[in-house]
Amino acid sequence: MDIQAPVRPSQQTAKELVREVLLGSQPGNIISVKATIVAVRERGRDLLETDCQLVEMIVNSASVWGLFIAFDVREA
Repeated sequence: MDIQAPVRPSQQTAKELVREVLLGSQPGNIISVKATIVAVRERGRDLLETDCQLVEMIVNSASVWGLFIAFDVREA
C-alpha cells in the first residue's frame, strides 16, 4: 500500500499576485501602491512578505509595464 502525502492546491507567490492585480492596467495608467497591496493581501492571505517587499515588487512590475505609481501608503 502506497502512502500519499496530502495535496494542497498550489499557492501563488507574492510576485504572481502583484502581476495579477496589475494585469488590467494599461501603459500610462497611475496605480495606487496602497490599493495594490490591499488587493494582493486579499488574494494571498498567507503571504509572509512585508509591505515594503510588496512595494518593491509593485515598483518593479509597474516600471516594466510603463505604469505610473502613486506612493499613497501613508495616507489616512
